[in-house]
Amino acid sequence: MSKQDYDAVIVGAGIGGLMTAAGLLHTGKRKILVLEKGTFIGGKYTELDYKGYKITTGSWTSIGKKSNIGRFCQEVGANVKYITLRQMKKKGIGHGLFSKLRYTDGNEYSPTSTQKSPFTGKEEEEWTMMLMGLTAKKLEGIDRSKNVSVRQYGENFTKSEDIMRIMDSLIGTAACLNADTIPTSEFKIIMEEGFRLASARFGFPVGGVRGIIDALEKVIKEKGGEIRTKCNVEKIHIDNNCATGVELSDGETINSKIVVHNAGPRRFLELGGRKNFPSELIKKIDNLIPVEAVAIILGLNKPISKDMPLILTPDCERIVGIFEPTFFGAEAGVAPPGKTMIDLFCPIKTQNIKKEVDLAIEDIQNLYPGILDKSNLDFQQNMIFYKDTPAAESGQTFNQTGDDRINPKTPVDNLYFVGFDAHGSGIAGDLIPINVRKALNHILKTEKWLKVTI
Repeated sequence: MSKQDYDAVIVGAGIGGLMTAAGLLHTGKRKILVLEKGTFIGGKYTELDYKGYKITTGSWTSIGKKSNIGRFCQEVGANVKYITLRQMKKKGIGHGLFSKLRYTDGNEYSPTSTQKSPFTGKEEEEWTMMLMGLTAKKLEGIDRSKNVSVRQYGENFTKSEDIMRIMDSLIGTAACLNADTIPTSEFKIIMEEGFRLASARFGFPVGGVRGIIDALEKVIKEKGGEIRTKCNVEKIHIDNNCATGVELSDGETINSKIVVHNAGPRRFLELGGRKNFPSELIKKIDNLIPVEAVAIILGLNKPISKDMPLILTPDCERIVGIFEPTFFGAEAGVAPPGKTMIDLFCPIKTQNIKKEVDLAIEDIQNLYPGILDKSNLDFQQNMIFYKDTPAAESGQTFNQTGDDRINPKTPVDNLYFVGFDAHGSGIAGDLIPINVRKALNHILKTEKWLKVTI
C-alpha cells in the first residue's frame, strides 16, 4: 500500500526531528510528516507524568531563550516562556546565581557564601587562571585543541587534585565525562556558553522541558504538518543512492522527496541498510563511544536548596551534580504544590550497574542525611543510559566533537541525519539545533540556517 508523496518524512519525533519539521514548515514547505514509533513525542527531551510530577525522559538542558534551543524556537515561532534566575531573585528567591559546591561534610561554597573557600590561596589563583585561560580568545604557548584533554590543559596551571575533582563535577554535569575524557576544545565551548547563559539569564521553561516540545508541536500542526505516533518505520527506501521514502512495519510505503533521520546512528544503519553506506561511515558508527550515566530522580517533601538550582558535588563517589527544577517554583509546573524534585547526575565508571546506583544512593545520603527517610521520599526513579541507549550513543569525547560527529548531510542523496549524535558542540542537547540548521541549509540550499547568532 502506498500513500501520497510528501516534501519530507522525518523518522523520529525527538527534539531534533520536531525542530527540522518546524523549520521546513516555517520556510513554506507544507507536506511534512513526522513518524514516531513510541506513544509520545519529544524523545529524551520531554517529561512524563508520574504521581503528579513531570519526570524527565533524559534531559533538562534548556538554558534559556538565548540558548541554541531557545533561539531556534523563537525563529520558527514556537513560543516558549522561561523563568529566569533574575526573575527568581526579584521574588526574593536565590541570588541570581546558578551553581554552588557541596561536600559530604555538609559544607557549601558559592560566590555569596560566608564559608571559607575550599581552595588554598595558591589554588584559588590557579583555579582562576585555569578558567580564564579556557575562555580567553588567545592563549600563547598552551594547547587547547581537540587533541588535548582538560586534565592535560589544566596541568599547565595546577597539580591540585581538589581542583581537578571540581572540574570533573563541572564536566560530568555538562557532558557525563571527566577531565581525562573530554577534549579541551569542547569544554572551552561549554564553559563559554556556561559563562554567557548560566547566570541570571539562565531560564527554566514554564511547564518544564515538555513546554518546548508542546510549542514545537503546536507550530507543526498549525502550519499543516502531520505527526503520527505508534508508527514504526521498518525501512528507509534507497534507490540508486537516493532516499525515496520509508516503509512502515505494517507494510505501508510512504514516498517522500527527502527523508530526515532522528532516531540514532545505529538505527540509521539498520533502516537504511548497511550495504547502502560507505565503510567509513559504518566504521564510525560501529565504534562510537556512548554517554554512559545513571540519572536518579527523587521526589521529596522538602527542598534541598533555597539559593541555587545546581549543586556540584566534588567529593562524591558517583554523583557529580544535582539539579533541582522545582527551585523555579510553581510556574515550572514539574511537581505537586509544596513538593521538591531533584535529578542526580552520575557518570558510570564500572560495568556493574547495581553497584553504580548503590554508590549514588550512598552519596546522596552522605550529602543530605535523612533525605531518603520515608517521611521525606515521595518516589525514586532510576534511569540508565548505557551502551546503545538511543540519544546517548555518542559522547562528546575525542574524535566525537563538533564536525567530527555525524554529518547531517549523509552520503546518500536526499537523506539527512539530525539529533544529539550529529555535528555540533556545546552543553549536551543544546548542540542539536546546530546540526538541524545545517540539515535545513542543505535541504533548502540556503545559508540562512547555518548562522547561529547570539
